[in-house]
Amino acid sequence: MVKKLKNQGLCNEVYKIKKEEKDFILRVFKKTHSVNINRKQEFKIQKKAYNKGIASKPVYLSDKFMTCHFLKGVHKNKLSKKDIKTLAKSLQRLHKIKFNQKTNFLENEFKSYKTLLKDEKSKKIIKKSLKKLRKNNKKKDLVLCHNDLNKENIIFDNKAYFIDWEFASINNRFFDLATLCIKYNFSKEEEKILLSSYFPFIKEKYYRTLKNYKVICKNFWKLWFKTNF
Repeated sequence: MVKKLKNQGLCNEVYKIKKEEKDFILRVFKKTHSVNINRKQEFKIQKKAYNKGIASKPVYLSDKFMTCHFLKGVHKNKLSKKDIKTLAKSLQRLHKIKFNQKTNFLENEFKSYKTLLKDEKSKKIIKKSLKKLRKNNKKKDLVLCHNDLNKENIIFDNKAYFIDWEFASINNRFFDLATLCIKYNFSKEEEKILLSSYFPFIKEKYYRTLKNYKVICKNFWKLWFKTNF
């Protein structure tokens, strides 16, 4: 039996395939965005994430669709202290995955927006974002990131799993951390729980970097929606 799911992604049509031995997810690709989605890279990264226990097992990829195992669990709008700690541990696992890629996702995207968007408001946003990005982009913080950690892409079932890996690539770890803070509207105390659960110990500069990346994230998604819709 094939059923179209209620929660749909922006880049895919999502269906659940029920079979006797196993349930699967079918993701039919919808369109190409300003972000150059590499589906082979997505499949490869999701496989690595599955091996780390933070993603469903990818099964098959074609140029039109991808299938993977169905993950049981729930999306949450509000997180408990325990949920935040669980999420931080899964994020640690993701950011430790070895992936060879020379390009930096975020800086490349802002540069592409520079050529696509010519209005004054966009120009100011791009200039401000690139300035903050270059100031806060430490090489040691460049890791494999998911880059789209909204509530619909996180499933909780004893631990936190991530789905929809099409934007995953090398980026600054604080982009994922800042995205979580924004999407879940974390308080200062909840941000502290996230950082203290993610890092072995907290440095004061982490709070400043997180604050800057929250601005960068908001600016990035403003521009993304402007160029794609």
